[in-house]
Amino acid sequence: MAQPEPLNALGWTFMIGSLAFVWGLTIWCFRKVLALPTPPPDEVKEFHSA
Repeated sequence: MAQPEPLNALGWTFMIGSLAFVWGLTIWCFRKVLALPTPPPDEVKEFHSA
């Protein structure tokens, strides 16, 4: 069985860029979700369930 070839420079560049994009998007999404402002008390008081 033949040995697989090692990853070349273009492969490393694409892999690092892809990982950076995914991690960056994940961090951005977590920050957006966790930084949501709390609703004002009046809005919560007026809430009615279906």
